[in-house]
Amino acid sequence: MKNKVNDIIKKNWKTFAGTTVGCLITGFAIAVFYHHSQLISGGITGVAMILNYKLGWSTSLLNLLLNIPIFIAGFIFLGKKHIIFSIYGTVVTSLALQLFEGITIPYESSLTTVALGGAIAGFGAGLMIRCGGTAGGTDIIGKILNKYFSIAIGTTQMVFNIVMLIIYGFLFDLDLAILTMATSIMASYINNYINDGIDRRRVLQIVTSKPDELSARIWEDLKRGVTSLPCEGGMTHLHHRMLYVVISKFQLAAIKRIIKEVDPEAFFTIHVTTGVYGKGRTFHAVSQIGD
Repeated sequence: MKNKVNDIIKKNWKTFAGTTVGCLITGFAIAVFYHHSQLISGGITGVAMILNYKLGWSTSLLNLLLNIPIFIAGFIFLGKKHIIFSIYGTVVTSLALQLFEGITIPYESSLTTVALGGAIAGFGAGLMIRCGGTAGGTDIIGKILNKYFSIAIGTTQMVFNIVMLIIYGFLFDLDLAILTMATSIMASYINNYINDGIDRRRVLQIVTSKPDELSARIWEDLKRGVTSLPCEGGMTHLHHRMLYVVISKFQLAAIKRIIKEVDPEAFFTIHVTTGVYGKGRTFHAVSQIGD
């Protein structure tokens, strides 16, 4: 048994390390900033915070106790593999809430909580998720509902948090509920940037009658490779080539100019992508993907 546990830790040490750091950062933000303005976080921790504000019970202890039946359900319906990191994340988060309890930073405006507290919490959560960790709670509920009822995990979390905000606004104050929502938006924004990356690329799909000339110019001017695909007009049935190319956002104006000069009759669309993997200049190697 001991060897099996050691093997799990060795194989997933990056996930455990990222979860530890991420949960400590998130716990710090909640204990220091959220509590300062009497705001709540999302998920089960938010429920624990409401009970703390209303009844004075320990947030860290409640966070652990409220997650126990969820862990049991996760073990039954999902298996232990799906909840081991959730249990670890919940324990570390609860310890962090206890560790940083009572620490105060002098400031007046609740906007500081929204901006700074939300950003710190989002950074911690993003780091944890990027390393493959989870803090349990609504994540497990969402996975169970997704498995058996095909309900999106994000939908479950969103509905849960909306209901919790309504209850919080009713029990306390509408202004606090709105500030909580703003803080959650800030946290989600930072979370997304940690996971998706700040340097979001642009993907162009270009339908053109001059694929060779256009490909050559893109390579010559931008040093970007192009993938050429056959395509056919749905109504005209005319045969064209579609060029698929990934560029940086700083090259967007240049490639528009190239398309205009080479083939003014081209049809193209531009999409924002949050991750580019494979062989290519400044792209992520597939080998860099975590297990």
